[in-house]
Amino acid sequence: MKEDISIAKAIAIVLERNPHLRQEGIAHDVLQWYLCRMEGWFATDADAISLQCWDQEVLLPGGHGLMVRGYRPVINTLAKGLDIRLGHRVVEIVRHWNRVEVTVSNGKTFVADAAVITVPLGVLKSNTIKFEPRLPEWKEEAIRELSVGVENKIVLHFSEVFWPNVEFLGVVSSTTYGCSYFLNLHKATGHAVLVYMPAGRLACDIEKMSDEAAAQFAFSQLKKILPNAAEPLNYLVSHWGSDENTLGSYTFDGVGKPRDLYEKLRIPVDNLFFAGEATSV
Repeated sequence: MKEDISIAKAIAIVLERNPHLRQEGIAHDVLQWYLCRMEGWFATDADAISLQCWDQEVLLPGGHGLMVRGYRPVINTLAKGLDIRLGHRVVEIVRHWNRVEVTVSNGKTFVADAAVITVPLGVLKSNTIKFEPRLPEWKEEAIRELSVGVENKIVLHFSEVFWPNVEFLGVVSSTTYGCSYFLNLHKATGHAVLVYMPAGRLACDIEKMSDEAAAQFAFSQLKKILPNAAEPLNYLVSHWGSDENTLGSYTFDGVGKPRDLYEKLRIPVDNLFFAGEATSV
């Protein structure tokens, strides 16, 4: 593959070669906000996104949808009639030619004809699940080389709506790090809720805060455009980057990484099958 560079570097090169395209003032800040939205889409910073691959993903047909009652109704429907064991942390997967043995942290072992592995890529990367025998080198390479990013949600619940009836609110800044994106859930759900969605380094930095401090930070961003905003009644904060059950939000196309890594992660190994967002282009 010919030398790849990041989206951030590509933009810097274009502006260096074409000084007349350089933006100043509010125009510059708005450009940073669009880059910030791109960082949210990939869950990482623009200096980590591949120029060669950023636009290669296959989009599903249809528009965007919002689960007004959350994902639980979907999960409950899919779960009907299934034997689901909660609180069973898998620590080892042993494959034989005719069976798979899955051991969980309390020492119990389950035996099956095959296993479908859908743990997040971050968990596979952490090596907290031991594979016996080891996965082949091409599979280990896919796990190692695929990039996983972080995007979090800070949900702010207010006593009343004080913002315009739009789908989202944006806060522009001179850097992508300083920009903000708030999803307006009132428009779809009727509840006075805004969701602040930081990504990349900003999301990782916010994860180091307490939930209260994270919610206050999100609220301080909102006050930049709505100075008379009322304090939130309560809040919810996700920690996808540090939660031991996820260790990241979703994959992105890293600089210099081949596109076939997703397919390599998807291909089965004997009676072990792999699924999840990181196996799909």
